[in-house]
Amino acid sequence: MLLSDPFSLLLIVIPFGIMTALLLCLSYVGPGRRHAALHWWLLGEVLNTGYRVSEMLQPGLLMPQLSWLEILSPRAALLASTGLLITSIGFHTLALWHFLGDAGTRVAQARLVLIPPLVYLAGAWVLLDTSWVLPWFSGMVMLVAVLQLRVSLKLRTQYRGVWGIIVTLVFALGFHAWSAIGLLLEPIPPLPFDEPDMPSRMALLVDFVVSFLLTLSFALMLQEQLRMQALKLSITDVLTGALNRRGAQAILTQEWAQAALGRYPMAVAMIDLDHFKNINDKHGHAVGDSALQVFADTVFALKRHSDVFVRWGGEEFLLLFPRTDIAQAQVFMTRLREALLGRELDPVLPLRLAFSAGLTQTDCQQPAQSFDALLNAVDHALYRAKQHRDRVEVVGAQD
Repeated sequence: MLLSDPFSLLLIVIPFGIMTALLLCLSYVGPGRRHAALHWWLLGEVLNTGYRVSEMLQPGLLMPQLSWLEILSPRAALLASTGLLITSIGFHTLALWHFLGDAGTRVAQARLVLIPPLVYLAGAWVLLDTSWVLPWFSGMVMLVAVLQLRVSLKLRTQYRGVWGIIVTLVFALGFHAWSAIGLLLEPIPPLPFDEPDMPSRMALLVDFVVSFLLTLSFALMLQEQLRMQALKLSITDVLTGALNRRGAQAILTQEWAQAALGRYPMAVAMIDLDHFKNINDKHGHAVGDSALQVFADTVFALKRHSDVFVRWGGEEFLLLFPRTDIAQAQVFMTRLREALLGRELDPVLPLRLAFSAGLTQTDCQQPAQSFDALLNAVDHALYRAKQHRDRVEVVGAQD
């Protein structure tokens, strides 16, 4: 039977592993090609293939025409294959680490990838002629798998695909724990290394299943992230990072409804940068873009997480403050003006920024007929503020 021969089984597993990696390469279409996590995962897959191929480079396994490839002794093949496997797990962990948004310093990344295989190889070299080398290998695989599981668990609320990785890692940990316990309870004689050393059929089957499921789950995570990035781009103003009108519509409607049902105040401000046309005419559109970015960065530094910041159009911005009365909103506007005045001049933006704004508050005692009616009133107040510049006008009866 073909599957009863580890060498034949290895000949089947290797092409499937390569095909799995090639499927990931399809993610290079579009923004995937710039995804650092994908690069590290593919490098791990290359090492996985090397781990399997190194088993075949022992004397007596290949056809006579390929005997020149028999470059590894059984001892070297064991150390090379197991060391490459542990290193590949480290690269896969590093790929998942990039999904957290902070992959750490290069030194931290190098430690994550290199220290486990180096420690393993040092111990394996010492234990190579004893009964403890295989339990040592299983123990090190469990250690790096636990590190990968810890990173995966941090991603479980963001990506559904990571659950495939978590389940697969738990399965792999169970297999290696069972192997390690069995080898410790019934130690095998030291490996003779007088003939090619091949992994067991069970180990190869588990390797194939685990590798395939991990890569499939990672591909699902990658596609999830790319979809989220595409969605974010569709609802966000690229220049300032604020929401665009399309992205803000549902949020504004929801906040408006919650303010009405919850009987709490909500402040709304419409802001317009003063003399923006003169900035573009005098300094150029690049400086105008810098002015918009500086203003947006200042707002992001001051606003709360619950506040909604929207680029309404051109140099106009909308700020919505849930659970905020007009006095608190006026304090924010004062802080925003002071923050803009306190910015240091630089060659990119050789001017001070000022703004005019219309401001109002709504509650359930005097609700507006609609949110659009409220925005019209705030827009009228903004128009009055721009007659004087650098001031905030509160919506009144005339608006």
